[in-house]
Amino acid sequence: MIMKLCSRFFLFAFVLSIATGAAAPAQQAQNKDVVSFNYGFVSPNTRDDLKLKDAIRGMNSAEETKLLRRAMNLGCVVRLKIATMRALGSWSDGAEHSILLRANSDESTIRYLMSRLGREANQKAVIYFHPEAFGSARIYLIRLRQRSHNSFSIARTLDRIGISFRTMVPGKRETIVYIVDTENNLAAKVMTAAKRLRGRLTSQPGTASFIGDDSDRQKGQAVFAKEVSDYESKHPDLPPPCTATN
Repeated sequence: MIMKLCSRFFLFAFVLSIATGAAAPAQQAQNKDVVSFNYGFVSPNTRDDLKLKDAIRGMNSAEETKLLRRAMNLGCVVRLKIATMRALGSWSDGAEHSILLRANSDESTIRYLMSRLGREANQKAVIYFHPEAFGSARIYLIRLRQRSHNSFSIARTLDRIGISFRTMVPGKRETIVYIVDTENNLAAKVMTAAKRLRGRLTSQPGTASFIGDDSDRQKGQAVFAKEVSDYESKHPDLPPPCTATN
């Protein structure tokens, strides 16, 4: 699920390479390590039959709190401040309590963080979004006034419009709906959803990817283990997780 540049950019890059010689390849290499404000989504849930009401109860569970702490504690490992929020992963026929992770890092680091959390929470798969100006994916945020909507009405509206996968983060004053559009083909549906829900819509282009195996937990765990191993081999002597938030 990933990078496609428009023809205008290709023309610009071609002209730039003529003007600067080897400078363009060097710049492309640097762009792979661009630091930006990433989003990651992971759940502590290992059941396959949860409904939205079950997921809402799970947001206050011990396993949810434990995963939030694990995520924050990884900040010491990668030397970054990690923000986390309780969330609801929701799709057309199910749901699960989840967490939203936010960190200002390059793409390899957010992949490492999400893989490590997926491994420690015994998940099949996780997903992240890394903002990039010419990314082929997109993330949408729909901000809704809390008094106007609840999670059930939001889910029903999105189902009717055809937005099958989304994450809701309820707050005291507003609920934010996050939609990761890995193939960048949901724009019309998202705009319809924002209009019907009377929400404020923002979006960003970037790279989005699932890590793991959505159908097989054992295969997913193997993918996480390789991602973690590859990152740690390139970054030896990483410090241990924080302990202050345990």
